[in-house]
Amino acid sequence: MQKSLCVFIHYSKHLNLPNYVRIYINELMNYFDQTILVTNKRALKTESLFQSQNGTVLFVENEGYDFGMFFKAIQSINISKYHQIACINDSNIIFAELGPIFTWGLNQQVDFWGLIDSHEAPWFSSHQNNYHIQSHFLVFNEKAIKCLPLFFADIDIKSIFNEKDKKQLRKLIIDKWEIGLSQFLLKKGLQSASFFNSLAFSAKYNRKGKNITKSFYKELIIEGYPLFKKNFVVKKSWRSYIGLKEPWVKLIEEYATNQWNIPLLIDEMRST
Repeated sequence: MQKSLCVFIHYSKHLNLPNYVRIYINELMNYFDQTILVTNKRALKTESLFQSQNGTVLFVENEGYDFGMFFKAIQSINISKYHQIACINDSNIIFAELGPIFTWGLNQQVDFWGLIDSHEAPWFSSHQNNYHIQSHFLVFNEKAIKCLPLFFADIDIKSIFNEKDKKQLRKLIIDKWEIGLSQFLLKKGLQSASFFNSLAFSAKYNRKGKNITKSFYKELIIEGYPLFKKNFVVKKSWRSYIGLKEPWVKLIEEYATNQWNIPLLIDEMRST
């Protein structure tokens, strides 16, 4: 019987798994038969990382950012054993349960789907159509899974792994992976969907924003978006330095689930 698999991508220099990652992974494990934590090689303490026996850790070299880690995870398994594979990374903090997202996903007659889409077109894009499902939360169903080896064969992986200039590497990842994967699958005739539609969301609030997870984060949270960017915590604004709460803090306090101590989790992140 085919199973579902979540590939969770995490990079850190620390030897302990941050609590925000533990919470995120353990929430995801409620919706998948197996979970692989893919992370950079280091002396990470792996004991008691998961709430069930269905989680494993794969240590890899840090090459090609999220794309490289997902590629190596896929090479380590037999993809024909799975009817669903998710690629989710650690760039967000989870503060609400994912049940509504996965209930919606189960009812979609599509080949791949995600939490939110984007039409953002960076100046260096090589694509005529820049529509894509944002890669921090991607779920592939059977037809899309079968296309993954074709996608990897279609791009020059070696050049991505060998790129040492961080700015150039970031451009490559956005163009070839973030946008390129969705465009590759769509050109194969596959169907996609996103829980939040960026164009509809922008139209609803009658204003534009390149990446609505940043420009519309308040509205997204109010309407049920279960994540917020880790960068919000790491990069403090002038408000924090004069003792005022960041705008997103009040939203999290109001909308976060009671089962996780989100304020404590935020304090932990700011102290590391």
